[in-house]
Amino acid sequence: MGGNGVTARQEPDLPFVDIPGQWFDREPLAALRETAGDLPLCRSRRGVEVLDYPTVAALITDGRLDSQDATVYGRMGGPQSLVDFADHGLLVAMRGDKHRRLRRVLSAGFRVRQVLERHDSMRDQATLLADQWTDGTCEFVSEFSSPYPMRVLCALLGIPAGDIGMFTAAATELHLLAAVPLDPHFGRIDSALKTLHSYVTDLIAVRHRTHEDDMISSLIAEQHNDGTVTDEELAWSLVNLIFAGQDTTRYQLASAVLELIEHDVWPQLRRDPALIPAAVAEALRIRPVTRFVVRIPREPVIIHGVLVEPGRRIILNLLAASHDPARFTDPDEFRMDRAQPYDLPFGWGAHHCLGAALARTEMEAALSVLTTAFSEVAPSRPPQLTAPGGMLHGPESMQLTFTR
Repeated sequence: MGGNGVTARQEPDLPFVDIPGQWFDREPLAALRETAGDLPLCRSRRGVEVLDYPTVAALITDGRLDSQDATVYGRMGGPQSLVDFADHGLLVAMRGDKHRRLRRVLSAGFRVRQVLERHDSMRDQATLLADQWTDGTCEFVSEFSSPYPMRVLCALLGIPAGDIGMFTAAATELHLLAAVPLDPHFGRIDSALKTLHSYVTDLIAVRHRTHEDDMISSLIAEQHNDGTVTDEELAWSLVNLIFAGQDTTRYQLASAVLELIEHDVWPQLRRDPALIPAAVAEALRIRPVTRFVVRIPREPVIIHGVLVEPGRRIILNLLAASHDPARFTDPDEFRMDRAQPYDLPFGWGAHHCLGAALARTEMEAALSVLTTAFSEVAPSRPPQLTAPGGMLHGPESMQLTFTR
């Protein structure tokens, strides 16, 4: 993390990118590239932006850096539900023994073999949704990419089908946790967190009495065996699972479909479904739903010759890293034959996403159904996208036409 190839300089000397700003909102990659030039760092109102792939990959697991924890939300004046959620359930915000305890128990619900065994049931859920489109048009987000991951997740958790609507509405509200700024949305976030926490708390109590063949029962069994995780921690962890499993897949699946259309990949996948896993991997790279992650140094760190003081926000810019030309040939092109994988979308090390295999399998199952059933897929109008400067990015609505 030294100054290889970069003249040592002070942070205020770094070029400034206006985020959010008109240029960045319109062309985020162009704004970053043209402002930073050959430099792997720049500044924005978000913090010090790290742009190159190897440095982002190194810093994402750097032991000197912390994720934003519950105290951040407390200092913002956030509701108690948000502080409790971050303190007891938000794995990415935890470190040390608490993180290890919870991750050890939660890992029991995400074994790869168990996830892959559900591939056919995921295809069934996708087929049920797609079969409702009878007139050659659909609103893809509200009619597929939003309800689909929640149906999969509810089936996995053992949540009754009649409650899926409530769950989807509350979980979708939690996309506001990625908003910048956050405080205007505290009321809606508080309401959604309380709704989800109350429901899963009651469900945990039921599963303590009556074991079922579902993930919550498996986690309770692991909780009993481990003996270190409380019901409150388990409840908030399940809320985090619902938030992460719904929102990121909702945006990423819609983004993947948009990329397949824009790069004319859809016909290839119809002809050769074996390419779908490679298409999912490339969609995760070229239009990542998580645009950045935040790290806070506990001590002074030097990044490419620039001193960053403790407490300063370091923005690991995943959008820029996923388009780093030093890592990816023709980084703006959709290529399913890349030799270098994009390894960042689900994090690394201790904070690698527990649901990574689930998310990939969900997307592969959905695209298998969609590319088989439909051809000549095209937007009927430009999709409505989230703000480019937010942590999560993707289509909020996307009207499509197609031939069945």
